[in-house]
Amino acid sequence: MLLLVFNVAVFFAKLAFAKKQPDNPTTSPTTPTNMLVGFPKHIAVADKMQGFPFSIDKEVTGVPSWMALNYPNLLYAVDESSNALTLFEINLVSDEITAKSSKEGSSGVVHLEFNADNTRLIGCAYGNGTIDIWNTTNGGLGLIKTVPSPGQPGLDKERQASPHPHQANLDPTGRFFVINDLGTDSMVVLDSNDDAFQIVNIIHISPQGCGPRHGVFYPQGAFRATHYILVCEINNKVLVYTVSYRENYLDFTQIQSTSTFGPGLPPANSSSAAAGAIVLAADNRHLYVSNRQTGNSTDSVSHFQIDHSNSTFLSLQFVGSASTYGISPRMMSFSHEDRYLLIANQAGGFGLVALERRLDGTLEAENPISVLGGPDFTPQFIQQIT
Repeated sequence: MLLLVFNVAVFFAKLAFAKKQPDNPTTSPTTPTNMLVGFPKHIAVADKMQGFPFSIDKEVTGVPSWMALNYPNLLYAVDESSNALTLFEINLVSDEITAKSSKEGSSGVVHLEFNADNTRLIGCAYGNGTIDIWNTTNGGLGLIKTVPSPGQPGLDKERQASPHPHQANLDPTGRFFVINDLGTDSMVVLDSNDDAFQIVNIIHISPQGCGPRHGVFYPQGAFRATHYILVCEINNKVLVYTVSYRENYLDFTQIQSTSTFGPGLPPANSSSAAAGAIVLAADNRHLYVSNRQTGNSTDSVSHFQIDHSNSTFLSLQFVGSASTYGISPRMMSFSHEDRYLLIANQAGGFGLVALERRLDGTLEAENPISVLGGPDFTPQFIQQIT
């Protein structure tokens, strides 16, 4: 653990004094900036502006592979290895995380998504094939209902033997949730109107066997989405859909399919390669997708530029790829103002990596700001919270 502490300190020290850092008070070394990190049996907070890497390192039960923070201090964390969802109180002044309550829901939850006012929390149970709806009003935690994810298993008998809801995305209007189900090659639309959370549409994804994992609505900052961009884990494709708002549901039409690796950059092992995370920059011009288990010495993140010349036309153009300096980049997120792309590699190499984004959206891959976590450091979650 000492190696981990030392290297994380190096990581966040470098992050604070990165090369080519502009004169920006929001990234000043004196500004408190905290990163939330999840890895097996630990929830940690790293303060990149302090000399010590982890101001908090809380031992917990299980695998907190996804978390959702209800600002300023309520943290909901899954345990992917069980059916527990736990509410913690986080205090960044006294450097404490305290468990408040834990409730049983579906097993194997891998993603959490709040509604617009943080009174409902949606959990996607990859392991159980269900979707949990939680009441989080006034910082509470109570299971309202569990919705089975419908649909028939996909073509891959090993990875699609049953429904596997992997992510919930709230549309910009705050009414609909789109659930990407890796096991059934479908997107399930839930309508939260009147607190019903009823399934109002199911979009079957082509080709079969693609394994939809994570997606993003486009554009950010709009009242309504015009497009939805989806990454498929099994066939390593990025799919672009137009979004149509009907009276009581959302509809989707596919308009583009492209490789997550870009032209001429295949994985060394196509049978094991599995696309992972997808993030859209706030400028709505740049998209990043992680490529896991590629068989290369390190895995990669692909950068796409978005061509959106009118309300219906949107096209992804592959720009390039960069090493993640580790294996199996399960999660990516942006630092505040999208200055750094933060990566959690869960299977070796550098555990946490920060790649600086240039003004044109390309990644500063030759000079990563990173940390080697040691053989037992397998981070699955990283997100800047202040």
